[in-house]
Amino acid sequence: MMTTMTCPDKGTLRAFLDRADDDHAALAAHVRGCLDCRRAVRELRLNAAVTSDALSLLDAPAATVVPHRADDPYELVDPPVGKRHWGRIASGAAAVALAVGLTLTPTGQAVAGGLLNLFHSKSVTEVTISNADARQVATVLQKLGVTTGTPSSSFAPVASLAEAQAKVAFPVATPRPADVPAGLAAAPTVGYLAKSDLTVTFDAARTTAYLQASGSTTQVPAGLDGEKLVLHFPDAVALEYKGANDSMLMVVSAGAFEASTTGPLDVNQLRDFLLKVPGIPTSLTNQLGHVDLAAGALPLPIPVDQVRGTKTTVNGHSAVLVASSGIGSAVAWQSGERLTGVAGTYGSDVVLKVAAGLKG
Repeated sequence: MMTTMTCPDKGTLRAFLDRADDDHAALAAHVRGCLDCRRAVRELRLNAAVTSDALSLLDAPAATVVPHRADDPYELVDPPVGKRHWGRIASGAAAVALAVGLTLTPTGQAVAGGLLNLFHSKSVTEVTISNADARQVATVLQKLGVTTGTPSSSFAPVASLAEAQAKVAFPVATPRPADVPAGLAAAPTVGYLAKSDLTVTFDAARTTAYLQASGSTTQVPAGLDGEKLVLHFPDAVALEYKGANDSMLMVVSAGAFEASTTGPLDVNQLRDFLLKVPGIPTSLTNQLGHVDLAAGALPLPIPVDQVRGTKTTVNGHSAVLVASSGIGSAVAWQSGERLTGVAGTYGSDVVLKVAAGLKG
């Protein structure tokens, strides 16, 4: 019987969560009958939810939601968790990590770019948003135009820190050896994420139709038709220190985020219009009203459903700290032209200590 089979490894269970396994029904039957596997699925699903929801704030509206069936295992696996290069992003904490999350994917590229980051970033600040609100923002923005471009979403392995440093214009942050938690490898795995662009081209006719259908009196600004918002996502370097039982620490260094327009509207005019578009959650627009975008404050979307976010400082720089009980924590900040983040399967005290002691 399936319930007596050898328990699948974590890779197979991750595929099961993604519904990418070879025989989902058979594996579901095993998971239902195996307490250890149900616990493993629960843990993986929680990790994946933190990872996916933090990054998926910036994902294109995912994949079709798969209805839950009575014969599915105890843990719901709905919606499917996107493939997240699990070897590279070892836990939810790593993904929540960084504002590099802002640079990775399409629902919140709309959130992060088309709605929030209309400037050259200089610092970070926290903006909380629910997963439902993030999906709503993505749905609205799809009504206004067309998005093209595929921003880089995978760190390519490089042989050494020196090779990675040669690829970027900013200094790569490295932790002091004494600050790396015991049990992790002394040498990190090094990855490089290339620069990329994403372009949102607005369509006045589609926008007008949406506003009219919504009963809105908001006027489409002159010059919107064909206006392009170009989001320039920076390159980044990731140092990942791995240990047993999926323990890990990740340090990510990235360049500044930038956005520009190609037509008569500047980024602030475009932002002001977007914040008046019906369907954008009031909770989000109210928060953005208190963010000093003109000063380059980069709003980091915190998925309030999954993690707790707070403001803090790292060596005098404004920072955002996120934590999830039992998963880990992460902190991100910007200094000069470098956006930096530290994340790991540890408490915030460990992550903040590593952050404060970074070299470079």
